[in-house]
Amino acid sequence: MFADRTNWNLAPNRLSEALARHRAAGKPLIDLTASNPTECGFTYDREKILSALANPQSLSYDPEPKGLLSARQAVVGYYAERGDSVAANDMLLTTSTSEAYSFVLRTLCNFSDEVLVPTPSYPLFDLLADIQDVRLIRYPLIYDHGWQINFSRSKHC
Repeated sequence: MFADRTNWNLAPNRLSEALARHRAAGKPLIDLTASNPTECGFTYDREKILSALANPQSLSYDPEPKGLLSARQAVVGYYAERGDSVAANDMLLTTSTSEAYSFVLRTLCNFSDEVLVPTPSYPLFDLLADIQDVRLIRYPLIYDHGWQINFSRSKHC
């Protein structure tokens, strides 16, 4: 029904199975992979956030292909404070790291191109590479007072 590139193995891996058993047992868990900030126990200024929704501008939808100009200008200000110069018009904001990687892969790679990626690295590279029809070639990293390429274990270096 779907394209061949979406024929992923969806069986739970050993880590997923262990996590399910841990949660089912009701044991405490600190999940460092949690990516939903509303589920991480942060304290927010609820009144300020909810009052922002009362702003009439919230009812207007005016998309900007490169991202909201005021957001890009805030990023320009962030870099300016650090002595770096970047123009808001030279910037593209995405909704996530995954979306950014998808854009990069789709823009720079042709069908079946190969891309070198370190291991360990971003956990969604496999999925994104499949969706963008590129092949990942992995090279190992080792941590020794900072991440370095492990040339002794690499087939590609």
